[in-house]
Amino acid sequence: MFPLAIFIGGATASQKSSLAFQIQSKVPSFIINADSMQVYDKLDILTNKPKKKFIDQYNCKLFNFLSYPEKCNVGLWRRKSIELLKKTKKIPIFVGGTGLYLDSLINNISNIPPISKKIRLRVNRIFQDKGKNYFYEKLLKIDNSYATKISKNDTQRILRAVEVKVATGKNFSYWHKHKKENIFEKVVYVVLNLERDDLYKKINERCKEMLSEGVVDEVKRFLKNKISVDHPLHKAIGLEILSNYSRGEIKTDQALSLFSRDTRRYAKRQLTWFKNRANGAKHLCFNDAKNYILNNV
Repeated sequence: MFPLAIFIGGATASQKSSLAFQIQSKVPSFIINADSMQVYDKLDILTNKPKKKFIDQYNCKLFNFLSYPEKCNVGLWRRKSIELLKKTKKIPIFVGGTGLYLDSLINNISNIPPISKKIRLRVNRIFQDKGKNYFYEKLLKIDNSYATKISKNDTQRILRAVEVKVATGKNFSYWHKHKKENIFEKVVYVVLNLERDDLYKKINERCKEMLSEGVVDEVKRFLKNKISVDHPLHKAIGLEILSNYSRGEIKTDQALSLFSRDTRRYAKRQLTWFKNRANGAKHLCFNDAKNYILNNV
């Protein structure tokens, strides 16, 4: 069991990274990325990844650790995080907006065994042949409890659930029920709160900054890759809109408006998740969160 871990969650643009950097500079610690899009080596601007100089300066881990089209999931991220914990006695600061990643360590979701590439390829071939509706109907039969919790359009989770069943003989619900012992003696968990108007203002400003930083060219370069359309990165907020803009199908003002709108909607979903699922977290403004963490480490 590890002595202590700090968790910082919240919506996009809520200044999670800034808080993590300030904490890391004051206590013997290192930062572990808990954003499901920032684990990949593509779309740095679009996924709002910290600049490399900050990643190096603040001892950050699990950014860019997968090369597209490799895929990440909760189980892989969790295993990589635990591997890092075993290599140092410094305090880990987990920071990101992917609540399921944070939850997998705080509430200790069972560590599902790795799925072989052979099984993933076989399941994917069947998926390409039969389609997501067929797969979702199958999932309803093999794991109704999990299937009814996710959208029938959530390709990534449907595929993952079927892969787990094929590889282990047990469904997702089984693995979620069989949790291991807690891995941290103490958890300090904060969720950053901003007034809704302030958060949306920051989101609008950030989207505008991304355009000036060259996000459209970044999207163009990304789309020149051999595309894996079911890859999580293809769900990155703004990718489709900026792709359309790069082809001249929509104008700048419309692209920025739609990009900002979709990012605000994503932030709203994150806020809902953390409100309902972040058990044990303190929901605090930036300065209160900083003081709370420093007073409890």
